[in-house]
Amino acid sequence: LNDILDFSKVEAGKLTLDPRAFNLDQVLGDVDVILQSNVGGKPLVLRSEVEAEVPRCLLGDDMRLKQVLVNLGGNAIKFTNQGEVRLRVRLVERGALDVLLEFAVSDSGIGIAPEHQKHIFDGFSQAEASTTRRYGGTGLGLSISSRLVNLLGGALQLRSVEGQGSTFYFQIRLPLSELPGHPSTGPTTATTKTKPQRLQN
Repeated sequence: LNDILDFSKVEAGKLTLDPRAFNLDQVLGDVDVILQSNVGGKPLVLRSEVEAEVPRCLLGDDMRLKQVLVNLGGNAIKFTNQGEVRLRVRLVERGALDVLLEFAVSDSGIGIAPEHQKHIFDGFSQAEASTTRRYGGTGLGLSISSRLVNLLGGALQLRSVEGQGSTFYFQIRLPLSELPGHPSTGPTTATTKTKPQRLQN
């Protein structure tokens, strides 16, 4: 129901952004908690990697950014029976007042055939009918994510090989900010969080 409401708001041009100062590590931590609850009993590893050069204190609509990452991560988990789902953030460009960041969610799942990729961001669309029957869902998650990324100033893109997995990625520009008690830059080495979930042979 929430997906349908969001989709309707976006289509009507009534969904607006609410930018504020936020800490990127907190956003990614919240995303990780939500995604871990979606793994269930699957033999999956969730990884979160952030380049050391990526500033952590930023200005933007962190709620909508989180919504996109949860949608993409949840979709990756849904269509990946084993292996890994990886969320990566890298610095593309840094200016005096803002940064261009790339967010990417990759999986080792079923992948998407080339003939279905051009329709994957359409509303109420999944790769094919058999996918809907097997995995369920409205097919709105990627459509909403694509439209939200557009609102954030980017474009959601896809790389996929059928049977080998998919990567959904986008670049957005975010102003730098300062938060009390939080440094503007991350640690000197990249952050990696790995949480195995009952890996099986």
